[in-house]
Amino acid sequence: MTPDHYTVVYTDHIRRIFVVISEAFGNFVLTKECKGDGCGCIGCVLLQATVGNNEEQYPILDIERGEELDATLMAYPFTEEGGIFLLGLKHEKYKRYNGTVTKPKLDEIFRTPDALLIVRTEPDGTFTHSYISPTVEQRVIAKGCKSGNCPCVGCRIVDMYYAASPDKVVPAIDRTKARATKDGELVLPIFEDEEIISKLLNRDPAIRHEFTPNIFDSPLEQIFYELAFFDLHIYPQHKVGKYRLDFAIPDKKIAIELDGHEYHKTKYQRTHDAQRDRWLFGQGWHVLRFTGTEIYHNLDNCIAEVCSLTGVERVTDFHRHDTNS
Repeated sequence: MTPDHYTVVYTDHIRRIFVVISEAFGNFVLTKECKGDGCGCIGCVLLQATVGNNEEQYPILDIERGEELDATLMAYPFTEEGGIFLLGLKHEKYKRYNGTVTKPKLDEIFRTPDALLIVRTEPDGTFTHSYISPTVEQRVIAKGCKSGNCPCVGCRIVDMYYAASPDKVVPAIDRTKARATKDGELVLPIFEDEEIISKLLNRDPAIRHEFTPNIFDSPLEQIFYELAFFDLHIYPQHKVGKYRLDFAIPDKKIAIELDGHEYHKTKYQRTHDAQRDRWLFGQGWHVLRFTGTEIYHNLDNCIAEVCSLTGVERVTDFHRHDTNS
């Protein structure tokens, strides 16, 4: 998120020059004749004036966010309400500004993140991810994350990219702007695609389909994965020995198998499943089976049952949406 307009103030020993840098109105010199604080010029008015109504007044410039560009240059962003000041100017009478201070340069200085991903290291060495945005109150979105090839939703956000242009992709999280809090948490800013990430975390069915890999053998597996990956660190189509599991939680040696009505109806298929289950048991794995009826009619309870049996704390318990969407 970046301001729409800025004022840049150049100060020397006898005067101040005010320049407006604006996305909507272009760049122009507001005045070259300021003699200092309180001289009454339009630049001084800009620094001190407010806009608003009978109930509340707002400053035109956000003075507290002012940034020193060098020893003689200060830049201030306009407040959201203060932009109305520029509407009243006769822009054609002001000289265009073509100097080295540009809006992209100021945007880089003044941009604020649209959302934050907060990573905390737990005593057991795992990581907990929290997320906050204008549409998502700060909440934990993933627990028990381990470094490396982790499938949790927090790590997926860290690895996200968006298309800035047809030939350029940019990471959603700007790691160069990461900072640490006094409590040791890592705060990662998100400057782009916040709306998509927030919709995903709010379990918007139109968005979560886009985050599902195109590797599933059946619609049943896709339906399960689209909601289960919010709570469970599951690996789809995971290979163990000569067998390929529908889903696996490898660190807990949990296999999750979904028995659809078509594939699992023959005697051969049932025998194959039984032999596989026995082999997995011998390797220390536990197999959890769910029928298609359970998945289609009560998916949320299926996920809750897996979490309970595996000792995983759900992070979506209080943020459930319609799982039949």
